[in-house]
Amino acid sequence: MMTVARLLIVLFALSIIACEKNNENAAATTDHLIGSWFNPQYNDSIVTFERSEGLVDNECSFSFKEDKTFIERKNAGWCGTPPISYADFDGIWSENDSIIEITVDYWGGTAEYTWKVLSIDELTLKIIRLEEDYNLENQNI
Repeated sequence: MMTVARLLIVLFALSIIACEKNNENAAATTDHLIGSWFNPQYNDSIVTFERSEGLVDNECSFSFKEDKTFIERKNAGWCGTPPISYADFDGIWSENDSIIEITVDYWGGTAEYTWKVLSIDELTLKIIRLEEDYNLENQNI
């Protein structure tokens, strides 16, 4: 009878430790997310980015800022045929646990991204793009 009680106590303690560990990971997401990312590598639905010192010239890249602003360097126009012109587009971001919501301008209007962070550290960011919607607002294109 005593061993069952000890087993229950151990299981209860482990469940508390597991919950505390999840809270620490959620808090670390924002800390590691702040900064610039580039060089997307695709593996099925998982996209892996590398950290950079800032936005990369003549490449797609983006930055998460501490003040919840977002800057994305991407195609400046609708044509994707080289040579491609790049521009910086402003946006905002928020997070809820591992889900990142981004609203950012693009050459034709506004884009809304929903990404799930799978893992993040000082060098790499792995996400799944849950949703990406492009709202065409410039009808003269």
